[in-house]
Amino acid sequence: MNASDLRQMLAYVAESMAREEAYLTSLDSAIGDGDHGITMRLGFQAIREKVQGLPESAGLDAILREAGLAFMGATGGAIGVLLGKMLIAAGATLKGKQEIGATEFQALLAAMETALVAAGKAQPGDKTLLDAVHAANQALAAESAQDLRTALKVASEGARRGAESTAQMTARLGRSSRLGDRALGNPDPGATSFYIILRSITEFVERQASAPD
Repeated sequence: MNASDLRQMLAYVAESMAREEAYLTSLDSAIGDGDHGITMRLGFQAIREKVQGLPESAGLDAILREAGLAFMGATGGAIGVLLGKMLIAAGATLKGKQEIGATEFQALLAAMETALVAAGKAQPGDKTLLDAVHAANQALAAESAQDLRTALKVASEGARRGAESTAQMTARLGRSSRLGDRALGNPDPGATSFYIILRSITEFVERQASAPD
């Protein structure tokens, strides 16, 4: 995936977030304040607009850095800061790189988890975004993915399992922590969003690979 592909991919994810807005809002309405779907749509809409306006010479690192800043600027609450810092951290790992392959993806995903832990102070099992990110990293670390398509599939499946597992967790951080056991049965919206992001990236890369030359 080169810089041009990355711009298109972020636009594709933005379209996915717009389609999933109602679903994410329903998840957040059960255990939060009900605005997560709107926040994710607005954040990725801002990313799409920002990266489309960058110079053609912008590299992978600059695109992700600006994407993170755009997300933070367009959204409020914890998710704005957390996902924004994750994107900026991902971009930092790509400085000087011309393409994202399996190795680069694994490095940026690990950097995203490190940034998330530093910013959010959560731990796996706290019923947060981290549960999906951590599960994706664990799944990828357990495989020897030789190409980006395989790495994405593995990480996406890990994120799915991680997001689903949050339904059986009691929240320890955030608004949902006030609900105690009443939050059981409801997956965390942030973790679900991260799975949707990875699923969308995987779909984008698959479509590119199958497109006629």
